[in-house]
This record gives sequence, structure tokens and C-alpha cells, in this order.
Amino acid sequence: MRIVILFPHPAAGPTGGYKVAMEYANRMVADGHEVHIVYSGSIYWSRKSAWDKLTCCVRWVERRLKGFSCRGWFPLDERVREHFTFSLCQRHVPAGDIFIATSPYTAWYLNQYHTVARKFYFIQGYENWGPGLRAILHDTYHYPMQKIVVAQWLQRLLKIEHNEDAILVENGFDFDKFSLIVPVCKKERMHVTMLYHEMKGKDCAMGLRALSLVKEQYPQLKATLFGVPERPEGLPQWMDYHRQPSAVEHNRSNNEAAIYIGTSRSEGWGLTVGEAMICGQAVCCTDNDGYREMAIEGETALLSPVGDAEALAHNVMRLLKDDELRCRIAEGGHSYIQRFTWSRSYARLKTILGL
Repeated sequence: MRIVILFPHPAAGPTGGYKVAMEYANRMVADGHEVHIVYSGSIYWSRKSAWDKLTCCVRWVERRLKGFSCRGWFPLDERVREHFTFSLCQRHVPAGDIFIATSPYTAWYLNQYHTVARKFYFIQGYENWGPGLRAILHDTYHYPMQKIVVAQWLQRLLKIEHNEDAILVENGFDFDKFSLIVPVCKKERMHVTMLYHEMKGKDCAMGLRALSLVKEQYPQLKATLFGVPERPEGLPQWMDYHRQPSAVEHNRSNNEAAIYIGTSRSEGWGLTVGEAMICGQAVCCTDNDGYREMAIEGETALLSPVGDAEALAHNVMRLLKDDELRCRIAEGGHSYIQRFTWSRSYARLKTILGL
């Protein structure tokens, strides 16, 4: 079977949604299928201003010269073929038996393809990224292609708000890269980890405020942040920062620290929260739909209102002063997360795609 996966653009560094689609690509080629990943250099060309079109052309040339492959940060199987086209118009894309759109942008293009191939729309979040995009996003939910969602809340959203059916294929976690090494109750009790991301929706500024509030009450607190960007300017010296840590380093950090905090305003799927649970960290996170796929209040995590630094700090301090609660939450999360395996997810996807 020849499978073509459409991405809106190359990713310069680790990106959760890309990791998921590429994990499936690896498994498809391992099963003997021919898989093509296609990145676009421009989106909605006809809607752009002259200046935006010029900027797109310059960036496309730069990326062609510097390289566009995601193999620098993801172990993509060498048998998966990558393409970088200026546009995702059908004439620029390899022919296929199955096409998979991975975003509203790529769904918009795929909807215009005149082909007998089967079309699928892989939805990993509510991608309303900017002004004027909501109507476009909602239109894509009604395109005549099979919708696949990664979370129950997305399945409900499409059915209740758009009267569209979607098939649920929950993401898996990499239990080879992440594992429990240091027992739950022997981790560094005063050590907290957090993802740092420049996207506003991740609300890392709120997370930093929460950590500072905890530090005022617990001067011995240690915080370790990890992320793709350079160390943020103005980050307090008492906070360590690991830029693009290796899988081994990330797993070690998660095993050393007793607590993980998730700060996002919204998530399609709580990837870093789940990875923390695998490593036996007690999770304190915001109460958003994606996190709630695995974060159950009082059982697998402590939840706080979105954007509320004081409430998040309060939950962290609850764990710092109550070892029994911390260990119970961590053990509950570690047990619950075991159900989300890639083998289970891929078996489900194969059935849907007819592979």
C-alpha cells in the first residue's frame, strides 16, 4: 500500500503532533508499506499578500538549502521518503492509495484532490491558531473524508458541535524511551520538572510564576525545565534548563524529580504529562481537555484551573508537605498510563486504514 502523509511545514525541532504521525509512518514501513511524508513551503497561497508570498519564497529557498528533514530530532525510518514541495497542490504530491491530512491546512488541500484514493483527516487538537482561522477549521470538519481523533474530548467536540462522526485512536507512549527507574517514594521530593515552550498556549509564564510562589515557601525547591529554545532570558539561576535533552537525559531527569507540572491552556493530548507518569512523577497540571485524558483529579494528578498560578502552586505545595499523597498520586498515574501503548494504537489505526 502506498501511503502519503501531508504536513503543513517541516519542523525544526521536536513537535508532539509530528512525533505521533512519524511513529505511525515508521510502523507502516516496517509492515512493508511505502510511506511518503510531504512538507509544504506555503499554505493558502491565494490568500496571502504580496509581501507574505515573497517571505514564503525566501523561507522555502532557505529551508531547501539548509535541509528540511525531521531526522535530526526524530528517528524516522530510512525507508520513509520525505518531500519538501512549495505547495501541497495535488500535482506536487506523490500519488498514493491512502492520503492522510494532519492539520486543517493540509485537509484543505486534500479536499481538492481528484483521486480515487482514500482520504483521512488525522485530528490531534482544536487547531484554532489565529484570527480568521476558526471558520476555515470548522469547514474542514465537514470535508468528505474519514476523521480520526486522538482523544475522547475531540470525538465529543466533532459530534456535539459539528454533527460529525470520528473514530478514536488514542496515542501511545514510548515505554522504551521512558521508564520507571527510581522508585516513586525515593525520588527527590523537592525537585520539580516542567516543559518550557514559547507558544502562548503552553502558558509557561504562569508555570514560572507558580514555581516562584512555591520557592518563597520552600527555599530548598529545585526546578528543572526542558525545551527546544535557548535558555530563556531572565530565567532565575536556581532553575536548571536542559535544551533538547536526549531521551536518556530526559528519562533521567524525570526519574530524579518527584513532581511534574503541566501548564497549558489547551492540549490535544497530554504527551509530557503521560511521559512524567511513566517515570513515576506526581503530576500537578491545569484542568484542560487534553490533560484530562489521563489526569484524573485526586487519583492520577492534582488539577488546577487554567491560568491560575496560585492554585497550581498550592497543589505543588500539597505534594511537597504530604509524601503519602505524592506517592499515591504518582503510583496512580504510573498504573493508569500503562494502557496507552503504541502497539495498541497502531493495531487500531491499521484496521481503520485497511492495511
